[in-house]
Amino acid sequence: MKTRLLLNLLLLSVVLALAALVVYEPGVEEPQVVHLTDLDESTIDHIVLENKEVIVFEKREGHWWLTAPFSAPANEIRMRQLLDIANAESEARYPFVPEDQSKYELDKPKAKLTLGKVTLIFGGSDPIDMRRYVWVGDTLHLVNDDFSHHLTAPATDYVDKKLLPDDAHIQSLLLPGIKADKSADGHWTIEPSSEADAGINDLVMAWQTARAIDVKRLDQPAQGDIARIAFSDHGPVEFVILQREPDLVLARPDWGLKYVVATDMAKSLLALQKPQPSPSPGASTGQEEEGEDEDDGSEPTVEGEAAGMEEEMETEGEDVE
Repeated sequence: MKTRLLLNLLLLSVVLALAALVVYEPGVEEPQVVHLTDLDESTIDHIVLENKEVIVFEKREGHWWLTAPFSAPANEIRMRQLLDIANAESEARYPFVPEDQSKYELDKPKAKLTLGKVTLIFGGSDPIDMRRYVWVGDTLHLVNDDFSHHLTAPATDYVDKKLLPDDAHIQSLLLPGIKADKSADGHWTIEPSSEADAGINDLVMAWQTARAIDVKRLDQPAQGDIARIAFSDHGPVEFVILQREPDLVLARPDWGLKYVVATDMAKSLLALQKPQPSPSPGASTGQEEEGEDEDDGSEPTVEGEAAGMEEEMETEGEDVE
């Protein structure tokens, strides 16, 4: 019995040893992961994306800005996605032969991305695995293509959709029919004054957090009512109200852009909303009041009928006198 147990343990040890050899293969190094570039992103402060237009980005005080074809703050998430392309894993690579540019559609590339001093040129796709050909330096790479939509996007897709700067503190609002100014002690003065003045904090918060659902190029002179927001720590921002329905459209002529804002947000940006009073503790609700007024269908009591007859007799006596 002991002999059989020892034999089984010995066989198990041999199987485990063989499995370890298959998995780890002593002497064989694991293949290294190769990326399109080995760029240090912290050193990149200038990016050029060329597709149907030339889009230029610059880093200013830690934040990305578009500087061409117009000037506007960039969407940091979209910039992160653009930078990640440089770190894409190369599935296969070959020495680049300039004479083969047309073969890989690199003579008429889908896009070019220049990060600092390194340029990535994106050609066609491998017809078998649909991997993208990317030319970097003297190497032709094949990569899984999950980023083409970033490379072919228009400049407006890279604009930050927030209407106002993140760190701006609103000092005054000039909207159609509303003028509000904040004093040094934090008190707001609203003209014309109304019961809705208590909603000024909600109005200010709505502007500070407002985001567009889309950004487009302004293709004609902007005409309409003005919405002007001034800050204690920034220059003022002025919008032209191009449209109120079905969506609110605000133009920024200084940037040549227009922001499309969802209808439900538009009301909170252009009017003071009267705060709804909160019910006091123990206050009856509308449903309770209705329930009290409704006839519950019960029969009148004898005592109730007698009391009613006495009241009628007293009333008749008063009339006679």
